[in-house]
Amino acid sequence: MKLFLRGIALALLTSPLLISCTTTKITHTWADKYYRGWPFSHILVIGVADKNEVRRSFEEKFVAKLEANGVKGVESYAVMAPDEKIDKETILAVVEKTGVDGVLLTYLVAVKEKEVASPSATYEPVDDYHGGSTQDMFSAYEYRSEPKLYTTQVKVRLETNLYDAKTEQKVWSARSRTLNPKSDTALMDSVIDALVKDLKKNKLLP
Repeated sequence: MKLFLRGIALALLTSPLLISCTTTKITHTWADKYYRGWPFSHILVIGVADKNEVRRSFEEKFVAKLEANGVKGVESYAVMAPDEKIDKETILAVVEKTGVDGVLLTYLVAVKEKEVASPSATYEPVDDYHGGSTQDMFSAYEYRSEPKLYTTQVKVRLETNLYDAKTEQKVWSARSRTLNPKSDTALMDSVIDALVKDLKKNKLLP
């Protein structure tokens, strides 16, 4: 399983000029149309990360957002050891201990960088009329050269899955794409807002 946020910090630090806005779009979403459970009320949140501080920050932000919407949340870092392997057996043990009815897991799919250059030159008609002299042949269009401005476009793709803790079945899944995150914090806030909106849209949160 790929790690959440791996490589993003490097991308943000090395980009020569990063477009400032941070926006997240849910590009793909799926919900089990046969799921007949009530909206989830107690969710274990897991952010698969290569750094404990990133995992902790993501999970705390997600739990805070859930609780703001009337759902109790549990950060996985609070009930699992920092070096504990995140696998089915470990998660089921935590489910039994905490009594959650749902498990939400987020991990990184890809980080892509792309340089975008602005146009380097424009052609504009010259308004001055000089009576048809030979110089008009060369001054019919004025060439204005401008230096190229390069910006680095960063796209971060994450996948988030929600499982029913009792049946162990996946009931919802979403792929998100965040454009030009200014920081890890901006990325997390944007992603979490988009995911919670989609969960509510699918009636999986109250």
